[in-house]
Amino acid sequence: MWGTLSPGSGGPLVDPDGRPWTMTRRRLDLRIVRRAMRSADRLVLLGEDGGSDLTWVGQDQRPALWARMRDRYFGPGGTEYGDYSGYEFVNDDGDTLVYIEVWCSPSS
Repeated sequence: MWGTLSPGSGGPLVDPDGRPWTMTRRRLDLRIVRRAMRSADRLVLLGEDGGSDLTWVGQDQRPALWARMRDRYFGPGGTEYGDYSGYEFVNDDGDTLVYIEVWCSPSS
């Protein structure tokens, strides 16, 4: 992992299904991330361990993820020292996703 950049740092993002995505916005405002987490129409991808472990976040998993990250979000609307950051990506078909990168997994 140390030889490549994480998707949030400008490295490539290839989802678990093998599709490549291009970053369009970084350090999303926490309110944008919250709306994406609540929307059934938005794809949400979680990149744990600095983006080395990618998993889709289903609708049923999003409330628990939101509870874990809302007070630990690094970026506009969040805290200065958080573990979670949000980014927007688009693929060649015009689909968008919100990518949540977490650097430190919670201990609980």
